[in-house]
Amino acid sequence: MRLLTLKIQEPLPGFVLPEMAADHGPDEAARRYRAIAVTTLRQLQHLADSRIRLAVEPNDANEAVRFWLLPRLAEHWQAEGQVFRSAGWEIDFGDDIGDFSVYASGEILCPNLGARWVHTALLGMGQTAHLVTGPAIHGGVYFRATTPNPPPHPLTRILPELTIIQTSEHWEQALDSPLGPALKRAWEQEA
Repeated sequence: MRLLTLKIQEPLPGFVLPEMAADHGPDEAARRYRAIAVTTLRQLQHLADSRIRLAVEPNDANEAVRFWLLPRLAEHWQAEGQVFRSAGWEIDFGDDIGDFSVYASGEILCPNLGARWVHTALLGMGQTAHLVTGPAIHGGVYFRATTPNPPPHPLTRILPELTIIQTSEHWEQALDSPLGPALKRAWEQEA
């Protein structure tokens, strides 16, 4: 099984997407953050042989994020400790290292990072690649994966660039993309 960790902030006004908050106010920025996060996670549904770990910031907001987020992803969840399962999902809010064949991290503000994208990125891990990285268009990294104990000079695969939505311009571009309708629906549901 593979582990994909995504950092997610408690989506409170004034604490997320500061550039959008400056343009549209903190309430709208928080609404957009929630819509982007939900859309990204919906894109990751049915990620085969994988667990999604949500690293919540601040540390004491796990329960608040769980109550907001999980009902938007599925109607029914089974909980086993910090692991929550539903059709097409295995999500945890834990922090134990565990024994996984691949350790990956992704950017919650990159809704184009979907299950098919991750699956394709991880093909051949441990054989044709030991490190996979996805550079973001405007700087940063939207995805990084490594095998446990990679060799000193790991075989590296670089993915095509994707956008991390951080500004109003990125938001508008995302609305005009093929994911636009899904993002807009999530945004409307967050009203």
